[in-house]
Amino acid sequence: MTRLGLPAFVGVPPYVPTVTAVSSPPLLPEAYARWQERLAQSFFAGRGHQPVVLFVDRDELQRLSDPGEDGARSLAAAVRDIVDVARGAGMFGRAQRLESLWRQGTRDMPPPTLPILALSVLAASEMRTDSSARRNAYYKRLVGILVPDSEDEAGEIRLLMALRNGGAFLAVVEMWEQLDRWLVEKDGAFGISTIRAGVANESRIGYPLSQTLVRRSDRAALTRFFSTARLKSAGVPSADSLLRMLRRWVTHRGHGLTDRFIESLHDDGVLPILGPLLHDLATAWDGKIITAEGLRRLDLRLALDLDDACGWWVISAVRDLPGDLLKGVSDGHPFEARITTDVHSTMYRTEGMPPVHASTLAAGLAARGERCVAEFQPAKVLVLASNADAGGWMSIDSVQPFEEHVFVAATDAARAVSQALRSAADPGWRPLDPAFTAKLLGSGFSIFDRVVFSDQERLDSALAAMPGALASGLRRGAAVRPRLIGGLPIDRRIAPNIYLAGGEPDLVLPVTDETRYVEVSLDGMASRLRASLFPIPLCRFQGGMESGEHTVNADEETLTFVVERGSIDDRAPENVASIGWVEGVLQENATDAVAICGAMISDAEIDRPELARRGSALTVLISAAGRMTKVSDPPPPTLPGLTFAFFELPSSTAVWLAQKRTAGWTVTKLRSAEPAFRGLTDADRALWEELYVGVQNPSPLWRLYGRAWERCRAR
Repeated sequence: MTRLGLPAFVGVPPYVPTVTAVSSPPLLPEAYARWQERLAQSFFAGRGHQPVVLFVDRDELQRLSDPGEDGARSLAAAVRDIVDVARGAGMFGRAQRLESLWRQGTRDMPPPTLPILALSVLAASEMRTDSSARRNAYYKRLVGILVPDSEDEAGEIRLLMALRNGGAFLAVVEMWEQLDRWLVEKDGAFGISTIRAGVANESRIGYPLSQTLVRRSDRAALTRFFSTARLKSAGVPSADSLLRMLRRWVTHRGHGLTDRFIESLHDDGVLPILGPLLHDLATAWDGKIITAEGLRRLDLRLALDLDDACGWWVISAVRDLPGDLLKGVSDGHPFEARITTDVHSTMYRTEGMPPVHASTLAAGLAARGERCVAEFQPAKVLVLASNADAGGWMSIDSVQPFEEHVFVAATDAARAVSQALRSAADPGWRPLDPAFTAKLLGSGFSIFDRVVFSDQERLDSALAAMPGALASGLRRGAAVRPRLIGGLPIDRRIAPNIYLAGGEPDLVLPVTDETRYVEVSLDGMASRLRASLFPIPLCRFQGGMESGEHTVNADEETLTFVVERGSIDDRAPENVASIGWVEGVLQENATDAVAICGAMISDAEIDRPELARRGSALTVLISAAGRMTKVSDPPPPTLPGLTFAFFELPSSTAVWLAQKRTAGWTVTKLRSAEPAFRGLTDADRALWEELYVGVQNPSPLWRLYGRAWERCRAR
């Protein structure tokens, strides 16, 4: 037996409670005291002012256990030393008395109920993720964990009824609330509580459930999202905004978040718990991208010189990590390598890295330091591109269209790669001599040089014929397919396909030598459209699009985009300076009570203005019919200290703005519309003659207007 005064963990004063009304501190069973100390060390030691999430599952408990010890069974047995499961509603009485005595002491260590709380989290971690099962299945799982080897079916039913219907679990709810009060009382010294008052639902499992939503690996993966969202530079948005941004982010990346976390993002019953927890993690983020081990992750990449037949390892540098001493094992031999920042390169300067071996390429390589871990992930096929900072060909994540690559393929994949290159790559690629490859990498690999992809359909066919494991790393090449262009994208760091309402993208259909029509479907509404050089403005469809995701189907291709009424990031925009409109007057230092500041305007329908340069000898608007409308410069605004080189054009359906200045004519496209010349006046014809000779605009649309004028002039 061990007294309640537990061994102190590093950096924390010893726990010596001052107890009144009893002659001596109570005794804790040794196994229970050992688990109390393990949990205190793992979740509260050195966590000052960081969110504390008491997440445990069987893997986490095994990590905390001694070799040969079954973590979950050991914890359950320790809890049964304190909890008398035969006492029904009073089964947690002894634990409550221990906690009461702890409250009378100095409370320099966590409450002596951590093993019970951890067991309640373990049960929540093993629940099914559908909402109907979550409420009813929790207590059954808790019983199965608490008495895993029981053969007393009637006793299990009595225990289940006591927990679920008899009020016994209310004692555990109170333990969670006590831990929350203690963390708040210590003012963040042991961490910031993520136990939310009032989250306990009708089944009273809200507290343990809240601790299962973000696992250790999720916290590491979220640091990449926080970096993408620029939390350190732009600040932390609201919990609701964070959730919306994260839901968009996970649809476009290999995010690394667990399936349980992704399901929680779309569970309305869990979001009131997850949102504040995510906000706490975002607020406490230190700006570093980490691995599940808590280390910065670095990409270890292969570099080759095909002229000198040599290979080496390179590591891309990251900010806030000037260097580290890395240790690892390569080809059975331990090594130490030092990385330091090179001010003249985007790569670290490395000393002591092992040579490149075929065995390492096949098995992978990892090197860990005190602050980071550098990893090379093995693959059957590696794609390399020229990189000046690497000093040769460097392995990359995917194929870039039209650029030259080198392929390194394992022997068992070389035949499939060779077939794919014969059918999909541009002519000119070649396999390197096997003797040269063996000298460079060792046995077991083939190298293909001068690989370029330019044809989409051939590459698609080749990838379809390859085993999935080989094709997974190859991004498809140049596309001659329907695509979305233009529009007014917002929040592009979160996802590339979010557009402001009214600024939806345009659809471009592939054009052939012959006229063709394409079946296009927008959100299920089908239409037959002609493919032409001019994009199809989706913003004109449906009388305005609703917020949310929209789908376009054309030429057997599915394109998706998202419409939002405003930015889903509710932080104040960066770099908007301090000029704003106050009561109709443009002022400096107008950061308070401004109506409009910078360029972000929420919940307002704003048409994009078209601007023309002041001081031109002649300004005309040109319609699709070829007719000209002269425009005069309006009087400049009278704002002290400000000059205006442009003026806003009047609203019109003009296609072109043409201005004659000292250097000659310039034309600017205002919108897309095919030419249909008719009704030109003599003045129009005179100006067209001048524009036809004086304007050298590379736009295909302008060339179409030039040919239309040629036909009109010939009539």
